[in-house]
Amino acid sequence: MFFYLHIPFCRQKCLYCKFALTPKFDELKVRIYIDALKTEIEEFFDQNSEISIETIYFGGGTPSILTGEQISEILEIFRKQRGFSNISEITMESNPEDITSEYIQNLSKLWINRLSLGVQTLNSSSLQMTGRSNSNEAIFRAFDIITKGPIENISIDLIAGLPGTIQGQIVSDLNKIFSHITPKHVSIYMLEDELYPPDWKSHLPSEEIIQSEYLSGSKWLQEKEFRRYELSNFAKSGFESKHNRSYWNHSQYRGFGLAAASFVNGKRSTNSSSFSGYYRGEREEEILTEDSLCIERIMFGLRTSGVFLYELENKDIVERFQKEWLLEIQEEKVFLTSTWIFLIDHIISELI
Repeated sequence: MFFYLHIPFCRQKCLYCKFALTPKFDELKVRIYIDALKTEIEEFFDQNSEISIETIYFGGGTPSILTGEQISEILEIFRKQRGFSNISEITMESNPEDITSEYIQNLSKLWINRLSLGVQTLNSSSLQMTGRSNSNEAIFRAFDIITKGPIENISIDLIAGLPGTIQGQIVSDLNKIFSHITPKHVSIYMLEDELYPPDWKSHLPSEEIIQSEYLSGSKWLQEKEFRRYELSNFAKSGFESKHNRSYWNHSQYRGFGLAAASFVNGKRSTNSSSFSGYYRGEREEEILTEDSLCIERIMFGLRTSGVFLYELENKDIVERFQKEWLLEIQEEKVFLTSTWIFLIDHIISELI
């Protein structure tokens, strides 16, 4: 099984962020949360002691605000389980300003072998407008520290379409990043327009520029022998995120913490997104029907490795989209064409 741990604390909240977190916390609030998180994990393993542990993913929020001792406390519960011997990947999301040589060494000693670094952009204007506390100086300093450290599996997050974006921003950022560090994995996300504040509107790039940014970044990475294995994710061979792939192929996963989601035995559940609700153990549950699972397989399949033609009932729509170069068929599997991935929501709605 794949495990996600939500750490809902940030020093400040980025203005585009949609995740459950708070920028207002102190040592006591963190202590109370960690104790609740540990209790939730322990109660799960008390009832599921034989479960194999494939991956652990610290997400947030900003997990890198935790001390080495706090991370160790949490991981110690997993280490005690019989299934820990099967683990292959432990990921820690981190902000560049948290990176120090001591921090990287501590993570490595705790068996954390994958670091996901939230860079987002090297455009100083964009960083300022979005409320990011990073600076290029902090980002490059973090790169220099990481390259000298023991963790080799590094992932970089970028966002296309932030306010202040200029033509060629993503490729420019990639060139600068790769001159300092050679990551194994890169994610290029596109800003979700319903999230940004109204006063950003005059600073946002056009839809055409956003699409151009993504496509040029995708081409740049693929020329560097990165394979796109999901719409937003690119990796060197063998360095695809095992944890994230579990979401897309309907593997069973269990989330712990505020607003964390789980998918176990065909049932999806989500913890409360409020601290008070989470501490009371409130969860929402949904039993997925076979039709719902089929729809999700189509959605995830088109984002990743394609959908088998026999799973799509409306063959007329498939044929029409194929003629319009929106879809292509290879060895009885249906794929999105690269140029039209921005129409994925429309294509999926027609197919299902």
